[in-house]
Amino acid sequence: MPRRTLTRLLPFLVALLAVSAPPAARASRSPGIASAAAPADTTADSARAEAPPVPQTFDWWKAAGVPDTTPWGQTVDTVATRKILSWTTRAEYMTPLVDRVPVSSATSPSKHFGDPIGKPGTLHSVDQIYGYFRDLAASTPRVRFQLLGRTEEGRHLALVQVGSRENLDRLEAVREGLGKLADPRETSRQVADSLIRDLPVVYTFYAGLHSAETGPPEMTMEMAYRLAASEDSVTRAIRKNVVVFIVPVMDPDGRDRVVEWHRLHNADVFYADSIVRGPPYWGHYIMHDDNRDGFGMITDLTRIVVKLALHWHYTVGHDMHESVPYLYTATGTGPYNPAVDPITVSEWAWLANWEVTSLTSYGLPGVWTHGFYTGWYPGYMMWVTNMDLNSLGRFYETFGNSVPNTMERQLRGDATHVEWYRPSPPHDSTMWSLRNNTNYMESAALTALSLAAGHRERLLRDFWQKGVNSLTKGRTQKPFAWVVPADQPRRADAAAMLQNLRDHGVEVSRAEEDGVFAGAGKRYDQMDSVRVRKGDYVLRMDQPYRNFLLTLMRPQEFPKDAPPPYDDVGWTYPFMYDVEAHAVGDSAVLALHTAPVEGGRIRLPASVEHAGGAGWWAVEPEASGREVRAWLDLRRADGSIPAYAAEDSFRARNRSFAAGTWLVPADSVSRAAIDSLGSRLGMRVTGLRGRDLRDVPRHALDAPRIVLLHTWTDTQDDGSVRFALDTMGVPYTYLGTDRLTDGGRPADLRARFDVILIASQGAGATGKRIFEGLDPSRGLLPYRSSATYPALGLPDSAADITGGIGYEGLAALREFVRGGGTLVTLGSSSALPVDMGLVRHVQRVEPSGLFVPGSLVRGQVVRAANPVTYGYPARMPLYHRFGPYFRLDDRTKGDAVVKYAGADSLFLSGLVKDGGRMAGGPAVVVVPEGRGTVVLFGFDPMHRFQPQGDFALVWNAIMNWNDLHLGLEKEGAGGDDGGASAAGG
Repeated sequence: MPRRTLTRLLPFLVALLAVSAPPAARASRSPGIASAAAPADTTADSARAEAPPVPQTFDWWKAAGVPDTTPWGQTVDTVATRKILSWTTRAEYMTPLVDRVPVSSATSPSKHFGDPIGKPGTLHSVDQIYGYFRDLAASTPRVRFQLLGRTEEGRHLALVQVGSRENLDRLEAVREGLGKLADPRETSRQVADSLIRDLPVVYTFYAGLHSAETGPPEMTMEMAYRLAASEDSVTRAIRKNVVVFIVPVMDPDGRDRVVEWHRLHNADVFYADSIVRGPPYWGHYIMHDDNRDGFGMITDLTRIVVKLALHWHYTVGHDMHESVPYLYTATGTGPYNPAVDPITVSEWAWLANWEVTSLTSYGLPGVWTHGFYTGWYPGYMMWVTNMDLNSLGRFYETFGNSVPNTMERQLRGDATHVEWYRPSPPHDSTMWSLRNNTNYMESAALTALSLAAGHRERLLRDFWQKGVNSLTKGRTQKPFAWVVPADQPRRADAAAMLQNLRDHGVEVSRAEEDGVFAGAGKRYDQMDSVRVRKGDYVLRMDQPYRNFLLTLMRPQEFPKDAPPPYDDVGWTYPFMYDVEAHAVGDSAVLALHTAPVEGGRIRLPASVEHAGGAGWWAVEPEASGREVRAWLDLRRADGSIPAYAAEDSFRARNRSFAAGTWLVPADSVSRAAIDSLGSRLGMRVTGLRGRDLRDVPRHALDAPRIVLLHTWTDTQDDGSVRFALDTMGVPYTYLGTDRLTDGGRPADLRARFDVILIASQGAGATGKRIFEGLDPSRGLLPYRSSATYPALGLPDSAADITGGIGYEGLAALREFVRGGGTLVTLGSSSALPVDMGLVRHVQRVEPSGLFVPGSLVRGQVVRAANPVTYGYPARMPLYHRFGPYFRLDDRTKGDAVVKYAGADSLFLSGLVKDGGRMAGGPAVVVVPEGRGTVVLFGFDPMHRFQPQGDFALVWNAIMNWNDLHLGLEKEGAGGDDGGASAAGG
């Protein structure tokens, strides 16, 4: 489900979905992990000795009986039909779209599994789901099944295609036709009309993106069977006019983990507040934020789905989630992302109102729209179709129990109130089942498909027209292009940004001539004119995906008077990557001779200046997000070479070099390795003579032994850090907080490690929460792999994941720092050393009225000689989301090395309310303790692997881990911008 920011989501769900049952009647089970909803079981491991305390079957349907034939004359599978009726808790939770299972030569779920979908206590693993779809495809020409790419752990995604035999036999022609509609530069209105008359709609469903939302993958099996097997007139029209694509398990790694966790811990749970929450991981790198990876694309599953979408240009992409009662069909509340085509916004309302009207007419209560989610953030999976493709992206939320057992749910708050967007609200008390969930979601999906079948030409014409609109705006509205200079600092980061855009289907070009054009105005940057040089990269706006490019490149301004946003509100790529990109306000730039960038990966090489008799190489990382990779590549190329960092700026060969410049003895490294730094990673390298460096103070860049320390309460954000470390090739140990003790005593961490890195622990985390961890009072909670549960125990395992850092772990961290180690805490994990006394005279504060929900703000270097800030200019963009905020007093041993800019220059993109409360406050604090150092980040510099311009702050702390005391007494060139020394005024 698209989730609210954590501080808003959890209170909402707790209030809305609280379950009331007599405490004595509930199973005494650990509440477990609060950050991950719990899963369900494919089959019970053994028959239960006693009847469940909550009914699992119901007999409301028996008086009417089950007919032998459908209204259209097809034989009914009466055994399967009786089962699905008995698993539905009330008559009003059933519709005529799904109340009978037709008999067909196609293989039904009942024939394959022995039972229909929705059996209490039953979930299916990835192999079981794929096994069914293979069997179904083998039994009918109306279904095809194929495997897609693999995840990080080797499991495949899959694609199911359902439609008439005629449409499936011409799928390649359909794909080519949709590709032509996607590009109106190549397709005139006359050609488009001809294609629209002939092509089917391709409607794609995504299921199982959020692994703990267990119902959608189950539902897709029955829906595919109905679409292939039923001979009613509506289904025949769907097969004729629509090809249905289904990705039945979006996160196969997480699905198998969740299924096994249920079998191990939740098979006998029948009360929602007794569910053992977990598992602690879904996918290999990220959990819930896999639905925030739409433009970051760090996971294999995202890259697979984006590639699928660009290959097919399908008309609708529909994501299926679970959270709120009983079925929400998305329109969003607004404010809408201003780059979204008005046609798309209207289509959201059109389909949602059709579904609410249709399902309410069947008697289903609790079907609604509007009042959930905003429509601003473009990183959700469904926005791959909204923005990348000019198609229509949608999603559902159904109630879901997470586990497949039927249980009573009681609702509080306004969820049961009549509103214009919720004409028939849910009940105060509901006995909810997996089968109820299936009925709702499948009925809604079939209703949407019936509209698509009846309005095939309308949807296809809208698709083509949105491409026309994008192209027209790109030719007539500012900005007309962005120019990304090939010669700029942090070239590797600029290349990464351009490559990301290309991977999304955005067209990237290179200038074949020079030019000078007017800038697009202060809304975009401060450039009155933009100079283009031959070889610069040009992002032309006269392309079909102009809207997507626009929303990624321009600053966002979320309305200050709008209700609190649903997720991040600022993501401007030039700020996120901290690279130069200039908006052009002159349409003459579209006449500039450019050539498309095709094939291979984009690189922006830098110069390598050789000098006769040079004894040293000066390498300028310039705070690149990839500097740590360059450093490690250099070391690996020629063994453990000596490398040093200049501790002050200096001049040589008639130019200046900044503090932090790497100094490498020329006789210790090959020319090939040096040349690679320039060609592959865009770092300027200059040969210098020994006398050029005679008076330059320096320290060795020692390779530290790194540990990424994770908790068992929140592994979401450490996945982004793991991905960054893995992507950059940084060697590290991944260690759970359960291993901070050795035989009940604090572990000697200093003997094994030099740097401990702790990822952010989610918005609002406190030192107390990290200290306590999961409640151990209800017994052990293992997370380990076994022959029975092979998906568990990855990417880390423990015999017991309860308990947090605790007293012994805290003592181990204290002795690690005092013994000379460096502790680096990102974002909310900084609450641990501050709240629990690992650093003195630093306080966390909550500035009244300040509200920064995932935005970009301006930071300012105030200790330019401190290694953490090496390579950065006086000011830089920082990603910020709800703090934490620090106050330092005069007795603090350390100091802020980066502060937030003054109130008049703080905001860059997104939303900052009452920014004066944080202006001038500490952003990065370096505190010497004993012989070691603690580095506190007041923001998450690796959030979702997106703010790559902030990465070097972390890499600098790692590479200079034993020299971080430098420069704390020395004021940097940036000054303090007149801001206060602490937040929270």
